[in-house]
Amino acid sequence: MTRRPGPRPRDAADDARTVDRVATLVAAGVPPPRAWELAGGLPRSGTPAWDDVRAVLRVAEHTGAPVATTLRALARALRRSAASDRAVRVALAGPRASARVVLALPAFGLLLGSTWGAGAVQVLVGTPIGWTCCVLAAVLVVLGRTWTARLVRRATPDGRVPGILLDAWAVAVAGGGSWVAGGRAVQAAFGPPVSTVPSQARRGEEERLREVLGLAQRAGVPAAALLRAAAEDVRDDAAAAGLEAAERLAVRLVLPLGVCVLPAFVLVGVVPVVVGVLSSTVVDGG
Repeated sequence: MTRRPGPRPRDAADDARTVDRVATLVAAGVPPPRAWELAGGLPRSGTPAWDDVRAVLRVAEHTGAPVATTLRALARALRRSAASDRAVRVALAGPRASARVVLALPAFGLLLGSTWGAGAVQVLVGTPIGWTCCVLAAVLVVLGRTWTARLVRRATPDGRVPGILLDAWAVAVAGGGSWVAGGRAVQAAFGPPVSTVPSQARRGEEERLREVLGLAQRAGVPAAALLRAAAEDVRDDAAAAGLEAAERLAVRLVLPLGVCVLPAFVLVGVVPVVVGVLSSTVVDGG
């Protein structure tokens, strides 16, 4: 019986297609609630990208910004973010595969030690030295797996849309409203921060926001176009940073290899053989 593959996980590219369809329907005169219903609905709880979409749509609702224009801008942002995330995940595929192979080295060492003879298996299962080696090797492997998983997780995209704060501000001030009212709408839409310490990415967006608003104020020009351009710049920077982090990961994975995995390999693959050889030599000499 052929097993059918499961459904493909939804990503930001799928979200972008849905948002674009809704934008087209709304532009054609379909009310937004009906447009979302026809397109499959806006999930109540979905990916981080959907949370960003919902927040920007709340800003548009509070400020009266054109819904179709907002949706098209969101679709473009989602497509850029999806393309960047795919490129980073492709770049991470090699380091992830290497990490899985490296973490299997202790098991290979155990198999290798058993084929060498010299009573290696008996040393591991029947002597205090062998028990100590097994326990230490297990601890090192768990530590290596945790360390490796943390490094990979830090290099993996979080699924959010870079520059979304700037997009939200662009929507908030697009209708010509005051910056104070726009700021209140953005704050209400995004809610309180999850952590009192903002992430590096969010701090970067906030700095870019202050820079753009200051420029618009000095020049006496509308800020919406400048904010949209700044959001695109943030997405470009995030894509480059993601690829750079993926390339650095291949080097950083050497640390858990040298500190945890190789010592575990020695403990279960080399030490029992040496102890077995020395024990047989002493017995034969006696």
